[in-house]
Amino acid sequence: MPGTQIAPLTLEGWYVLHQFFRVAWPALKSVSPADRAHLVDELSELLSQWEDLGEGGWSGAYRIVGGGADLHLLHFRSDLEGLAAAEDAVAWTDLADALDPVYDFLSVVELGFYRLTTQTVERLGEEGVDPTGQDGRARLHAAVQAERDKGYVRGRLYPRQPEEMPYLCFYPMDKRRAPGQNWYGLGLETRNDMMIDHGGTGRLYAGRVSQVITGSTGLDDWEWGVTLFAGDPVDFKHLVTEMRFDEVSAEYADFGPFYVGRRLDAAGLRALLRGRAP
Repeated sequence: MPGTQIAPLTLEGWYVLHQFFRVAWPALKSVSPADRAHLVDELSELLSQWEDLGEGGWSGAYRIVGGGADLHLLHFRSDLEGLAAAEDAVAWTDLADALDPVYDFLSVVELGFYRLTTQTVERLGEEGVDPTGQDGRARLHAAVQAERDKGYVRGRLYPRQPEEMPYLCFYPMDKRRAPGQNWYGLGLETRNDMMIDHGGTGRLYAGRVSQVITGSTGLDDWEWGVTLFAGDPVDFKHLVTEMRFDEVSAEYADFGPFYVGRRLDAAGLRALLRGRAP
């Protein structure tokens, strides 16, 4: 079925909220060491409680280098209400008066199944079933839902940051909709081929970079968020550079701001906000 105009099948996992703050250092410096310790400990204890919520998700803190931000809070939760609760809890800490929001990004972990979509559409075509009709859509839905309980799929829908990869890189991105460069005007088969090539580039960094793709269409201004974890931040540069040469990126991708930092444990967060190097 060449030129099929249909969206790829996807599965969704945890909801995700990225929060970026600039620290109002003068405000922190103006209070006594004892008061500063109270402000910092309140947030640190909160994040310690959220470090592992089991199936409910997790939260992490990161020291951002450059990028117009100092502190990044990353939250994974099972629903939007959980993210709202985390957002509210941070806002109600006394330290929040010294945290100026500079950027945030709302999305949901997304696992795309281009190959499965293409194969299922081909089978439907052989059977004379319209993939956009009621029966075809039901068959497509059943095909992707059958993948949900596979171990590797669940691991990608509900990701954890590898302990050996403390560095983080985050950026949002879109697919272009320009004349002659309209991703959404391409047929399913063409998009599938490009995404297979793109995925091959990513797999070259297996064991060095862990990638979490989140979908944000209808949730935020960009269409996707990309969160990368690595043991060496230079791998972010190498991976993103190589991917820029993939056709899907070179011709059809636009990128937003990049934020890079390192994860902080409770002691590191306290050290940072008390004016000591973490």
